[in-house]
Amino acid sequence: MPAHADHPTPKYQVRSVQRALTLLRTFLAHDGEVSAAELSKATGLDPSTVFRLLATLEAQGFVETNHGAAKYRPGVVLLELGSRFLKNNDIRSRSIESLERLRDEFGETVHLTILDGNEVVYLEKLAGLHPIGFMSSRVGDRNPAHCTGVGKALLAYLTDEELAQRYPEGRLKRYTNQTITDLDELRAELARVRSRGYAIDLEEHEVGVKCVAVPTFDHKKTAAAVSVSGPVDRMDEHIASENLISTLMELSARISEQMGWGRGVDQLQEQKSSAKGRGTGATAEKGVAKRVGRGA
Repeated sequence: MPAHADHPTPKYQVRSVQRALTLLRTFLAHDGEVSAAELSKATGLDPSTVFRLLATLEAQGFVETNHGAAKYRPGVVLLELGSRFLKNNDIRSRSIESLERLRDEFGETVHLTILDGNEVVYLEKLAGLHPIGFMSSRVGDRNPAHCTGVGKALLAYLTDEELAQRYPEGRLKRYTNQTITDLDELRAELARVRSRGYAIDLEEHEVGVKCVAVPTFDHKKTAAAVSVSGPVDRMDEHIASENLISTLMELSARISEQMGWGRGVDQLQEQKSSAKGRGTGATAEKGVAKRVGRGA
C-alpha cells in the first residue's frame, strides 16, 4: 500500500469506515478475485470482522461475490465512482486534447498520472499508433514512483521531509537492473530532474521500455505528470532529435497555464514557505512559470 501524507489526523477517523476502506484497498494489489481468508491475512483483520464488512460492502454494491469459488471482487459501484472521478478531474479534462496531439505527433503511448503516496495513479493512457504489447499500464492502475518517468517528475518537487515520509526505510524495490534502489541516489536523480525540467525512465521499471516525462502545475503545486513511452530504440531516436523533449516542455507550460500556474497569492506563499526545503525544486517551478509567462 502507498504511504499517505497529509491525511486527516486519526482522531477524526471512524474506525469501522477505516477498516472497510482498508479492505477495499486490498483489491488494488490483486488482479483477480480474493478469498475472505486472503483479505483477512492481508489486512490483519479478524476473519469474522472481514466477513461482516464484506457482507455490508456487498449489500451496497462495493463488492461482488463469486459464490461458486467463495471469492470476492470489486463491485460495479467502484467503477461508477472511478468514472465520476475521471469525468470531474480538471487536469484530465483540460489536457486530453493536448495528450491526443502528442500521441498523434510521435506515435508513442502517452500517459497522464498523479502522485499518491509513493505510487503513481494513471488517469489516462493513449496507446501509441504502433503500441508495444508488454507495457503494463492501464487507467486506474498504480506503479511505483521511484522507477517511472512520471513518478520521478512528480517526486522531484517534494521537500526532503516529504520524500523521507514516503520512503521511511530508505531502500527502494528493484524491478530491473536499472532501478534506483537507494534513497540518496534517488535524491541525486531528482535534483537532475528539477534542473532540466523533465525525467527519463531508462528501463527502470520495465525492460525494453523507455519514457520521457514532464510535470504540470496548478495554482499551488505540482498537479500531474505527462509522459511519452515506447521501445528503447524508437525513444532514443525521439530523444536524440530533441523535438520530443521541447514539445513536452511546451505542453507542460501550456497545461500549467490552463490550471492556473503563475497566478494567485497561494502559489507565491507556497514558494516562499517551501523554498528552503525544496532547494532547486522551487527554482525549477519558477522556471516553468517563466515559460508560461512567455507563452512557452
